[in-house]
Amino acid sequence: MQRPDTAHRTGYVVKVYPRFSETFIVTELLAREAAGEQLEVFALRPTSDTRFHPELARVKAPVRFVARARKLTEGWAVLAEASATVPGFDARFARLLPELSGYDADEVHQAAALATAAVRSGITHLHAHFASLAGRTAELASLMSGIQFSVTTHAKDLFHESVDAGRLGRMLGRAHHVVTISRYNLEHLAAAYPEHVDKVHLLYNGLELERFPFTEPRPVRGPLRIAAVGRLVEKKGFAQLLDAVAELGRRGVPAELRIAGEGELEDGLRSRAARLAGSVRAELLGACTQAEVRSLLEWADVFAAPCVVGADGNADGLPTVLLEAMAMGVPCIATSVTGIPEAVHPGAPGVPGGVADAGPALGAVPGRHGAAGPATGVLLEPGDVPALAEALEAAAGGDFDRVGLARSARALIEERFDSARQARALARLEDTAGPVAAVNAADPAVHRGPAVAGRTARPAGGERRADVPPRDLDGLRVAYVCLDPGIPVFGSKGASVHVQEVVRALRARGAAVTLYCARTGGAPPADLDGLRVVERRLGRGPAAERELAQIRASREAARRIADDGADLVYERYSLFSTVLAELGGQGVPGILEVNAPLIDEQRRHRELHHEGRALEVARAQIGAAVRTVCVSGAVADWARGHAPAGAADRVRVVANGVNTDRIRPGTGTAPSAVPTVVFVGTLKPWHGVETLIDAVAASAGRWRLRIVGDGPLRGALEDRAAALGPAAAGRVEFTGAVAPERIGPLLGDAELAAAPYPAASEAESYFSPLKIYEYLAAGLPVVGSRVGQVPGIVDDGRTGVLVEPSDAGALAAALDALAADPARREGMARAARAEAVEHHGWDRVLDRILDGLDPFPAAAPRIVDEEVSA
Repeated sequence: MQRPDTAHRTGYVVKVYPRFSETFIVTELLAREAAGEQLEVFALRPTSDTRFHPELARVKAPVRFVARARKLTEGWAVLAEASATVPGFDARFARLLPELSGYDADEVHQAAALATAAVRSGITHLHAHFASLAGRTAELASLMSGIQFSVTTHAKDLFHESVDAGRLGRMLGRAHHVVTISRYNLEHLAAAYPEHVDKVHLLYNGLELERFPFTEPRPVRGPLRIAAVGRLVEKKGFAQLLDAVAELGRRGVPAELRIAGEGELEDGLRSRAARLAGSVRAELLGACTQAEVRSLLEWADVFAAPCVVGADGNADGLPTVLLEAMAMGVPCIATSVTGIPEAVHPGAPGVPGGVADAGPALGAVPGRHGAAGPATGVLLEPGDVPALAEALEAAAGGDFDRVGLARSARALIEERFDSARQARALARLEDTAGPVAAVNAADPAVHRGPAVAGRTARPAGGERRADVPPRDLDGLRVAYVCLDPGIPVFGSKGASVHVQEVVRALRARGAAVTLYCARTGGAPPADLDGLRVVERRLGRGPAAERELAQIRASREAARRIADDGADLVYERYSLFSTVLAELGGQGVPGILEVNAPLIDEQRRHRELHHEGRALEVARAQIGAAVRTVCVSGAVADWARGHAPAGAADRVRVVANGVNTDRIRPGTGTAPSAVPTVVFVGTLKPWHGVETLIDAVAASAGRWRLRIVGDGPLRGALEDRAAALGPAAAGRVEFTGAVAPERIGPLLGDAELAAAPYPAASEAESYFSPLKIYEYLAAGLPVVGSRVGQVPGIVDDGRTGVLVEPSDAGALAAALDALAADPARREGMARAARAEAVEHHGWDRVLDRILDGLDPFPAAAPRIVDEEVSA
């Protein structure tokens, strides 16, 4: 299930390679190569650096310098070579001529040379870093060759005064996809180019975490040791940092500052450093390798990133070295420039490990895009020298929570800035087909490189063609087991939908599935008619007896599966089923799907009489599974905590998904003046519907609410709505429970969706909500609570809006704002649908479940459709 390592070949286009200051590119190359990808680097300018990081030697990708034509005769030679090498070059170049007249001649010739080199190297995708020279060259080479291209945008290529907004927008429109390295950038691009927002993806630069081991910070002893790293240019804010250190000297606070880097401001900064007096001193170290930077961070008591916005609009994106300091456990003080608040945020009052109590005294500002969780650093306004001095003085004191900050920062880095995860995401983006640039759309000679075996054809827009599913499981006999008596497999509950969709995904890939269950709940839907189903009802009786009955039923099911024959068992974890463990002993491999910490859940909300047996079952099932897939990180942690020795490494996180064929956007042509907000789910306390009803009363009244579902709270919720008075109550509709096949139409004629989960502890926020994936598939902007897994699904500002949980006022305000802004809703709707199709279809979920596994036993025959030629 892994990406082929030979047919797909990505060409990296960069202005200069290697560049001493751009360590993030080397890290990205190493991560993608570690995943088995074939890469090549195309450099447009020679490097002028005299020192190189040792990590560069680990990069295997060949590096080609794309020569620039210095004379007209050289330019003609480049074009002639392209004409002879690149299929369809002449026709495309002729169509491009009016546009090319606006470019420098050497850029045009270099793009043609890049197109030639890429075709000769078998490149199937060009990826540029920075939407300036490298992005423009990759764009033109793509237009000349037909090879798709993408670009990662950073900061200077978006905010510098030299940026040509029209040309940048044209590049975004033509790109296969666009990556940007901060949410700040994402929101900027969404606002500036709403017509292209569905192409832009947030993907943070990553770190090789093993190279930056975490060490808890030691107490400050002696002068405060301050480290700063970066090019000596205005946007880094080193002048302000030296002024703040000078202020520490005036206050009698001993401090030592070391700045690593070189640049145009070096002379002026050295003069500033030389003027320091008293108990403070500063040293400029010059350019340092990554190993030397790590040594500097190990030396430091605090890391400072006092970035500012330059007079020319230039600003830092999200400095990689800041992430490195956070990873290593160095407390950080930074400023709220562009994407920095997405890594450094001061936390929320009362949160352990935070510095919120000291925040006002330190001049701290809230992180615009930071989580409202534990603090990961001190965040200041850019250019505020007194606040910076005060923050440094506080960091030297004994009351500064150095350890709490460091632990929280490391946790954030591991969660958000892992280069291995970044590499997987980049590969997925390239694997998703996108629209061909308009200039090539009608060209039959478009060069797309060799076909990649195993990829499923996708039409423009990225949607997988339902009529061409991959048949990579043909001949595989799968026993799907769900012996949880609380799940009617053909019912309307979310768990029921989950069972049905995994069965559909397996069958669509060619597997022969038999469903073994404790309760059908009715007839199967039409598209599952003909599915072989074996039902083993457990009967009624005392709860303690029903628990033991599940064990007996699971043993019978295991015997039945052994008799029927199966190549693979896929079991949805239930409290007392041992099917997978029993069959594993007979050599039948099994996958265990864990959707909740059921033992904790049963103990907390219902009855659990045989807890010891349940713990034994969990341990045996996880131990027997060749892979245990969990819907969230919290559930995975629970599973690992119950795994026997050696089994924890086989646990992985695979979130829920959605059927993007069954759930589709509505066909309405004009936005409604009073849009419908929809909620789907069981009416139970943990869904927060009471807050949603209260939001109706708190709102400006420009939307109506549809509540789809039933449950024990329905009567109380209807009474709560009625108590709002006739006007507000008339805006609330309760549909009751509906069959899964009716969910699509009910979502299709809504325009907004709500996921108002209440405030809950981390232990209670383990869910991976199906409803939100369905909202996205329906093209509905989601207004959801910032709790549990929701922030990892809803891209705040792009596919929806996140609000604090259990806050009816905030929920009402967010819904009011979207109800009043049809253009913003439309942009979010496109992005939501694209997100669901590209990342959350059940076929993608199954890809992740099976990734790296060979589900076919060595002795089992496999039916494969092959083309046979004479």
